[in-house]
Amino acid sequence: MTSALVKDAHDADAFLRLGGLLRKNAEPLAKGGTKPGNGESLFELLDHSWGLGSATVLASKRDFRGAAGRAKEVVGSASIGVCANTGCFEFVEEWEGGKTDFDTYAGKLAAFLEPKGILDAPQFKRMLATVYNFGMDWNGAASQFEQALAARASIAGGGWCLLTAVSIREMLGAAPRFSSSDYAKIVDRIIARL
Repeated sequence: MTSALVKDAHDADAFLRLGGLLRKNAEPLAKGGTKPGNGESLFELLDHSWGLGSATVLASKRDFRGAAGRAKEVVGSASIGVCANTGCFEFVEEWEGGKTDFDTYAGKLAAFLEPKGILDAPQFKRMLATVYNFGMDWNGAASQFEQALAARASIAGGGWCLLTAVSIREMLGAAPRFSSSDYAKIVDRIIARL
């Protein structure tokens, strides 16, 4: 399984033209898979990079709804990572259990984070909700130009959410086990594909 994950990282790195950054960060996580936090960090690194990258591919093929949907999935996952690592996973359970909608969930997350000194928490909530709602409530009757712009906004907003999720976790002492500066470069290079 480790070799398959390393191969996936190598393939994604080459396809997305990430200059070895994804592979460099994924290899030690895959090889140390039994170390606590490595599996989760590897999942985040690969899944979020692939997810955002696939959104850019869909946008380039003019599947704007699909692109926004992939961005939605990525920000939902990133928000779960924040909750799981900062002590509020019950918010995820409420949302995934259908007890709240995404906007309420994101609001609870922001309200939890702000007293902990996360000044970006309200902005994080707004961007999460915007990207998520573009993916959920797509306006297929809008012009192709509007749809293209909405897809690009979703992807760029999704990238911002990914980086902010990592920053929040770092500030709260629950950073993922990959280089946040390399991750920022990965996300930037993926967004530049638009």
